[in-house]
Order: sequence, then structure tokens, then C-alpha cells
Amino acid sequence: MVALQNWSDAKHGNRAGGRVGFPRFKARHRDRGRVRFTTGAMRLEPDRRHLTLPVIGRLRSKENTRRLERLVAKGRARMLSMTLAEHGGRLMVSVQVIVALQPRTPSQPDGRCGIDLGIGREWAVIAHHDGTIERVAHPAPWEHAQKEHRRVARQLSRRIVGSRGHRQANAKLAALDRRAANLRTNQVHLLTTTLARRYGTIVVEDLDVAAMGRGMGRRAFRRTVYQAGIGSLRPMLAYKCAQQGGRQLVADRWLASSKTHHGCGGYLADLKLGDRTWVCPACGELVDRNANAARNLRDWTGPVGDRIVQRSGVAAPAPPVGDHGGQAHAVRGRARLQKTTLQVAGADDARTDPRLGGGTPSRGTSRRAVTTAY
Repeated sequence: MVALQNWSDAKHGNRAGGRVGFPRFKARHRDRGRVRFTTGAMRLEPDRRHLTLPVIGRLRSKENTRRLERLVAKGRARMLSMTLAEHGGRLMVSVQVIVALQPRTPSQPDGRCGIDLGIGREWAVIAHHDGTIERVAHPAPWEHAQKEHRRVARQLSRRIVGSRGHRQANAKLAALDRRAANLRTNQVHLLTTTLARRYGTIVVEDLDVAAMGRGMGRRAFRRTVYQAGIGSLRPMLAYKCAQQGGRQLVADRWLASSKTHHGCGGYLADLKLGDRTWVCPACGELVDRNANAARNLRDWTGPVGDRIVQRSGVAAPAPPVGDHGGQAHAVRGRARLQKTTLQVAGADDARTDPRLGGGTPSRGTSRRAVTTAY
């Protein structure tokens, strides 16, 4: 009913956001099992080891619910819903709450950094406010676990469905996938939390991860894009910047950050995807592709006319085709439910007028989703 209502509202122009199509039927073997409760007996027990769900009753939690139960007991948080779902062969309970936040300030409120994401060995290249470049290795251990994953997958295909061996092989395969996902999520949380607590302004790219996967061609390349987890960094930064008192700027995806030399403003139009370094046609300097893109994102402050303004005082001309004005928008603290193995909260983007500087982050309340296994 909710999907039909969203489609009807979008069709008649009564719904904000992108276009919503007619809901499609979800087959049982494709749709993961989950149920969401919004009313009834929903509570966290005082022993901080049990949860109570409507219809299902009391469940034992493997993860301590102390952090959330303390907020609820003090009246600083209110539960909105509980969702029971299956992830990697385990049942997870996701608790969505609204939390009253205390005003915070980053350690460097006037500082800013730029993040250039990739799918190779350098998963993220960060240009810091002091001019240093930090290179973060790929967080997903998929390459190391791929050989073991193939072996267990072959073992699973040779077992009789419903047998004990089939169940054991299926559990082993799910454990490998779960470990890779948890390590990747943990790395993304560590990176985003460190940056949000340090800088007042963080500039990231507007990446279309689905289009990147479709454009890779081979299945192995598409899998590399999806396993990198670059699409999860932006929504995590959105709500963490709002919590820490900073803001996140999202540069337009057509901004030529890799093709424009940060030093002199030289532009190389025919830069290939495999070129990690290139020679600037204006000054002849050898340019590191990822570090140069991170510096351009760090110093990007929005469009002025047909030029890109940089804090260093050097203005680089925008490419004549496909720049779309290089619009940016600030991200506020409006949340959406995220389901992971740890305490998380997501945020949608609230687009503002770039000429006004992107607005200020919202404070006061924030929706938060806490997921725990039992």
C-alpha cells in the first residue's frame, strides 16, 4: 500500500524527490525475509540483553543494548519502529529511534578536506587542510577471500539440498560474505567518523555507482565496483557531519576534478581511465591523478560564472561540455534507516542554493537506527 501511494503521489506531482515507478512484484527467492513493527509492545529490557517485539515476543541479543537503552531510559530517545531481518544467515533486529543531539563543534571548524574515491588499491585519497595527502587502502578484503569463496561455493553446489553438508557449506559461505561486509563497513565508519570530528567542511563527489558498475563490462570488474563500497561513504558523512556540527558539500559529478591541474589550471580533455599520472599541457608538470582530484575537491567552493573558484587563488577554466555548472549542495541531518551490524544512521541530501553557501547543518534531533543480532 505504501508503494502504491508513493507511485500515485509522484504521478500527480504530490511527492517530492525523484520519480517513483509502479511497484514491481518481488519473488520470494529474491526478496530477503523481513518484517517491520511500528505499533505494539516494542521495548528494550533493563537487563540490556533482551528485546521485546510485537507478536514474536522476547528475544535474546548477542550485542549489548546498553547505549540505546540508556538513552531511552533517560528520555533522550524515542523508539519509532523495529525491523526483524535476515543478513548473512543471521537474524538482525534494527531499532529506529529519534535522538536528541547535543550541539557539537569539530576540532578544526574552519578546516576543509577533499575526498577522491576509487576502486583500485587507493580506495580513498584525502587532501587535508594542511596540504598533506592521505591514501587509504581498499577496505574490502574481497580479493583475499575470493579464492576461499570459490572453493566453498563449489563445495556447496556438490551437496544435496536439504542435507547436513549443504547446511554446513551454506553457513560457511555466509560467514565469508558476512566477514567481508563487516570489515568494509567498519573501515568506512572509522574514516567518516575521523573526518567528521576533525573538519568543518568536507567535499565529496557525486558518484553514480550503479552506472559505474554497468559501464565496467566484465563481471569481475562490476563486482569490483560493488564490493568497494564507495556508495556508502557519502550517506555516512551526511549524518555524521550534521551530528558533529560540520557540513558536507557534494560536488557535481561532471566536475572535471581529475582533468584539471590544481596548480596552474591546465586542462587535459583526453585523459583515459587507466592513466594514473599525466603531464599538464600548460606547465609540463607531472600530475598524480588521484591526489590532484582530491586537491581540486578540497579547494572547490562553488561556481562563479564559467570558472571554478579555488582557495589557492588560481582559477581553472571549466570544460566546455558536460560540466552542468558544477552545482554543489549542502547536506542536512534528515535521516533514513540504515541496517548494518553496528549503530548507524543515514541522511538524505537536502539541496540548497549554492550561492548561499550551502546552508547550515540541522541540529536538535536526529533519527538513528541501531541494529543488533540475537
